Amino acid sequence: MPFRPGQGRSKISEADLEALMLLGLDGDAPAYRLLLSQLGGRLRAYFERRMRDAPGDVEDLVQETLMAVHTRRATYDRAQPFTPWAFALAR
Repeated sequence: MPFRPGQGRSKISEADLEALMLLGLDGDAPAYRLLLSQLGGRLRAYFERRMRDAPGDVEDLVQETLMAVHTRRATYDRAQPFTPWAFALAR
């Protein structure tokens, strides 16, 4: 059965992000693409708040963080929440 985030909610939850990461780690490419897309939106909002003096850097930081998530995905501990791990890479 395909992943259905949030059962009708418009915003994807932490549990949904974690589920997408786990599916992606298990080889589900569509779930992994959805994870990166959804995470990109959250990262963009995060960096926009932090980089008010340099808004032109936001997209570069989002892309660098998504690349870090991708290249370091094997270090994600499945027993831990996903979002703190991802945002630690963003810092």
